[in-house]
Parts: sequence; structure tokens; C-alpha cells
Amino acid sequence: MKHSPAKRTVAAVMTLVTAYSPLFASLNSSAAYAQATQNTSYSYLYDANGNVKQITDPLGRVTNLSFDTLGRIKQQLQPAPVATATRPAVDYTFDLLDQPVTVSDPRALVTKYGHDGLGNAVSLSSPDTGGTTRTFDLAGAVATSKDARGEITIYQYDALGRIKSESYGTGTATVFEYDGGTGGAPNTVGKLTKITDESGFTVYSYTDLGQVASKTQTVTGGGKSLAQVVSYAYGTEGTSTGKLTAMTYPSGNRVNYRYDDAGRVSMITVNPVNTNGTGTNLSVEYALLTNVEYAAHGPVQAWKWGNSTDASPSGYSRAFDLDGRVIRYNLGNPASTGVMRTVEWDAASRIKAYTHVSTGEGTNAAVLNQRFEYDDLDRLTSFIGNGATQSFSYDANGNRTAATFGGTGYTNTIAASSNRLEATTGPTPAKTNTHDLAGNLTNDGTIVYAYSARGRMSSATIGAVKTSYLYNGMGQRVRQVAGTQANAAGLLMYDEAGHIIGEYNSSTGKASKEFIYLGDMPVGVLEQVVTSTAPNQVHAMNMYYLYVDHLNTPRFITRSPDGKVAWRWDSTDPFGLLPPNDNPAGLGVFTMNLRMPGQYFDKNTNLFYNYYRDYDPQTGRYVESDPIGLRGGINTYGYVGGNPVSRIDPLGLEQCDIDAARVTAKRYLPNLNVGAGPPKADYAGGGWWGEAQIIGRQPHYDGYIHMTIKFLEPLDLAMQARVLENYYHEAGHFTWPDAGHETIYPYARANLERSWKDFKALRDKLCKCKK
Repeated sequence: MKHSPAKRTVAAVMTLVTAYSPLFASLNSSAAYAQATQNTSYSYLYDANGNVKQITDPLGRVTNLSFDTLGRIKQQLQPAPVATATRPAVDYTFDLLDQPVTVSDPRALVTKYGHDGLGNAVSLSSPDTGGTTRTFDLAGAVATSKDARGEITIYQYDALGRIKSESYGTGTATVFEYDGGTGGAPNTVGKLTKITDESGFTVYSYTDLGQVASKTQTVTGGGKSLAQVVSYAYGTEGTSTGKLTAMTYPSGNRVNYRYDDAGRVSMITVNPVNTNGTGTNLSVEYALLTNVEYAAHGPVQAWKWGNSTDASPSGYSRAFDLDGRVIRYNLGNPASTGVMRTVEWDAASRIKAYTHVSTGEGTNAAVLNQRFEYDDLDRLTSFIGNGATQSFSYDANGNRTAATFGGTGYTNTIAASSNRLEATTGPTPAKTNTHDLAGNLTNDGTIVYAYSARGRMSSATIGAVKTSYLYNGMGQRVRQVAGTQANAAGLLMYDEAGHIIGEYNSSTGKASKEFIYLGDMPVGVLEQVVTSTAPNQVHAMNMYYLYVDHLNTPRFITRSPDGKVAWRWDSTDPFGLLPPNDNPAGLGVFTMNLRMPGQYFDKNTNLFYNYYRDYDPQTGRYVESDPIGLRGGINTYGYVGGNPVSRIDPLGLEQCDIDAARVTAKRYLPNLNVGAGPPKADYAGGGWWGEAQIIGRQPHYDGYIHMTIKFLEPLDLAMQARVLENYYHEAGHFTWPDAGHETIYPYARANLERSWKDFKALRDKLCKCKK
């Protein structure tokens, strides 16, 4: 890629900062921008070639960058975590084609990259995952991949370059089918219509406009094959046109979405399953939430619950500061057993404290107050709240080396030649760990873990009890069963955005709990119950209201008829080690397995399944190395850079630039048409762009914005700006499908410049590597 001096970018492996002159002042001077609520600013110094050489953040912390004579990053020198510590440095080298050769982390552990004459990345030598090699076909697609365990994956593609199969040394191959097979319907042309994998198979059908109409997931395990179906309906008139209006869950429960004049969700209702347990009872409709309100910059800020009345109002609300940060929200009803939480931020957008108030009789809200402290790399060092105290220490690369829980200190031993956790002295149980050659935890002294040829956790064994796991071709865990016993939550189902929407019995397929979302925010739980015995069983549905925190983590659940508290997780520690209170009001045990965004509690291991990996709340890190390598951060085992109070990692991959662009764009342009859902980073075109697949424009229309897979790589400032500009551009095509590029380009650039500061602030909060 060629760059002019005024728009120099750096093709580095990590997220780096370089100049992007339209956004800042002249290149050879310092530039600053101010946030709205607090008197804060970031300052930049540039070298003679327009590269940012120094960044000073709102707290006065300095990051220095140095470049070689070709303008490529040579070193990133971070702030010292504490006053007496050495400043951590990340060092880079490149070959003559500007391809990365080595990356040395702050512990001087070196990752090496090898490329062939065509620039294909053919080898990787990692201190965490060992050696990986790849071969490529004549079209430049990966043909084979061999990991450090010697496991080989073979990839095959069809004539259009679409992945056709992934074959492994052991286990069932993953096969992708398109176009509906022989004699497929016209609306399946260009569409993925079937995936066959280790768990069974998944079949998709589509509407005439190319939107997913249904998904049938058949999971085979324990000698049974169980099919779960989720179906979708879309609006055909008014502001709901093309938007999801109904979603029928595998149980038969149907969730309906209604829209306001601006095309935003205004109400969610539910038609329950019929009393015989089959089909949907369309004659009965319950309101889950109504009167949804939105803040001026776009996000949801309030709604009323379905049981709300004038005499006894009930709902959820959020307040934002002028920087768009959540500063207040309620958990439950503050007038009864709930609280109102206030969030206190510092100038660097780190959360300093939670305080709570309640007007409910007998409610002592102050005991829920929490305080947080950080080092100068934004890693959590201290937590105090509700009788619990915790403190943490880290090495130069962000590995936790020591922790104190309730006054008792524990130590972690990190391998000298990698970032693997070798042992921890507690809390109970103490662990002595072993790993396979690819860096996966295989034994911690209590649990023995096994991994498939795909690199996914396939089993966890404690004594004589073995829990087995199966994943579909999308990488989603769909079955987890301990031993031979049926598990009420043994099967998992997902929507097209990757949210877990339900738990189902692994023996019968009957629903246990199903989850309702407003965007990425879980807002409701449907519990399936049988009120009488066979053969005259009567099926019913219990509805619960779900309150989330500023990260959309479930914290508080109440029953819909009477508002009594069924479950709460509002006094836990930041890393999620302390368990929820599953019977706070004496109503009986209520099991809720959703945890932090993208996470699901596995009671058999006490790990949180996190889509592509598994998170350990005791150690605050993953038990597997990041499958995307250093693109997810300089520490491949780290969780959100040691700051779970204000950051999330829904996929276990720590990709957040595109999410930040999506949220920012909706804040500034609430009526922006962004297509059928969140953008997909799967466009393999040759440039740094994407495409909006609009009806009548693309032969393979699916109604989504597809952004380049290159945006999944760590991005410097210029590329971060390009993500935001690209999102405005592609959304502009959806909003004004007849407008030409002479209109779309200046529109996208203008919105980029006016929303850049908020995007950068949000991106810094969401992403692990802020610099």
C-alpha cells in the first residue's frame, strides 16, 4: 500500500498511532481535542514525516512511538504502570516488503512471522502457541494449516472462492453448502443454506428479499438427534419495512418487535406457546416492555416494563453524560427492593466508583457501593465493595502475578518463556497447570481438559465425570452435557447476531429458559413450566424482567407479575468470581447462566464459555491463547487488558473498532439505515472498504453491511478513521440507495470529522489496546 507523507499509515501487527491529517491540526505541531463533560484532552506530537511520536492522555501519561527511515513503527514505549517501574516497550521489525518479521513484547518474548514471495503468511512462531505453518492455493486462499500439536486442517473452496469444507486429522469435517443445493429456490442463490459439522447440521431458509427466514439446528449426541427451529418475520410497510418484526423461538414462544416513527424499536411483546406445548398461541399477547425512549445521540435510555401502571410504575432507565458515558441506571425498582446506581468516571474514562441509593423500605443500598483503582496502564489494581476486598499485581505484559482476596494473598507463576500460567496458590483450589503445545490448558490439578483437532475444548473431566462439548460450523457451542445424564440446559441456540437465545433439555429438546434482546441488551427471560402431570400436561410461560449494567451484563431479575426479585448479581467482584444470589427473596432457586457480554456460565468447570474461548474468573484470564494471535492484544491470554469494569470481549477475540463505529454512527444519526443488523467483517475484497448489499445492487443481497476482514486487524489511527468513514459510507447507501458516490463520499467524510472525538473515546473504552 502506497501512502503520501500527509496520510502515512503503518502496517504493524499491533494497534499503532499514526497521523491522519484531515482530523488533526498541522502535522509538524501538537494537536489536541477536548471531551465534553470533563476538562480532558489528548495531545499529539509529530515527527518531520508526519508520524505521531508522542501521545499525552488526559491524566498526563505519555506514550512514545519511534519509526525507522521508511516510516514503519520500530518501538512503542508505554507509560510506566507505577512510578517505580520500567516503561514497557513493544518492538517491531519488518522485511523489505513492509511485512512484520518480529514482535517483541514487554517481557522480551518474541513472536516471529514468515512470508513467501507472494506475501502470504506461511509461518508463525509464538511463545504462547508454538509453531504454526500454512500453505496457500493459486488464488491466495489458505489451503492447509498445521498447528503446534501437529493437527492439520485442509480447506477447500468452490469456484466462487467460498469456503466449501474444512477437514481435520480427526473428527467430523465441516461442510458448507450454498444456493440451496440442486434445484434450490431463487432466493437461496448466493446464500449459505446448510452446514454439516461435528454437532449435526444447520439448515437456513430465506425470504424473497434474501433475509434469513428460518434456521433449523439439528444436534446429535447421546444417541439422539434433536432439531431446534427459530424463524423470523420482517416488516413490509412503514418504518418497520425490512426490519425484524417477529422471532419465533424453538419453544413456540414468539417475540414481537414494534417500531416508532423513526424506525426504532418502541415495544416488545410475547405470544406464549400453546398450553399443549406445541405451536404459538397468537390469541394471547403479553407486553415485555413498552414506551422505549432514546437519547439524543442514539442509544436506548428508558422503557416501561409490561407490569407498569400509573399507580405503581416500573421500568428501566439510563442517564448519559455529554461524553456519551452511562452515569446512572437502576437495578430493580429503587422504590422497593432495587437500587439506583451512579457511575463515577475519571478523566481517562476509567470507572472510579459505583454508589447506590434506594427509597425502598428496609433496603440498605450503601452496602453495594464499590470503589476501583488502576495502574497507569489501566489495569485494575484494587476493588473494595460489600465487605469484599481484592487487589492485583501484574508483570510488564499484563499477566496477573499476585492477588489478594479478603486479606489473603496468593501468587501466580508465569512461565519464563511464554505468557502461560504455570501455577497459582489460590484461592481454593490452588492450581498446577499443564498446557499442550498450542498453549491450551490441559490440566489444572483438578480438571483434565481435552481439545479437538479444531482447537476447541471438547471435554472437561473431574474424577469420573466427563463433560462433553460440541460446536457447530459457526464456532458456537451447541451442546454441553456431563456424563450420560440429561441436562436441562444442555443444548444452546443462537440468533443471527450470535446471542444465546435459549437453553434446551439435551434429552427432550424442551425449552428451559429463553432470552430476549433489545439490540445487544438482554432484557427478558422466558421460563417454560409444566403445571400438571402427564398425560394432561399444561404448558405455561413465566416472564422475567432483566436489568443490565452499563456493559449490558445481567445484574438483576424480577418476576413480571409482582416485581419480586428472582436473581441478582449486583454485588459481585469485577472479574466475576463471586457467584450470583440465585434466591434473594426466598422464591426458589432461579438459574441464570448469562454472564458478562458474550459469556455463559459452565457449572461443570466454573469457567465462562466466551464464544471462541473459555474465561476463568478466578485468574481473570483465558485458558486458551487467542486464536487471532497478537491481533487481539500483546498478551494472548489476557482478558480486556485487566479492566473488566469498563471493557468487554463478547467473542473472546477483542475486536471492537467496528462495534465502536456502529454505536457512534447511530448516536449521531439515529435514523441511519444500517441494513438488517450489525455489520459483518467478512468482506475479502482487495481494499480497505466493504459493501452494502442492497436489493437490486448486489446479486447476493442479504441486507447487511459487509466490511473488509482487514478491519479485524489491529488498526492505527488512520485505519480507525477509515473504519468509521467506511461505516458511514455503506450505511449511506442503505439510507439513500439512489445516491451516487459524489454524494456519499463527502457525506461520510463530514460525519467522520464531526463524530471522530466521540468515536475515539468510545473505541478507547471498548478496546483492550488503547494506544
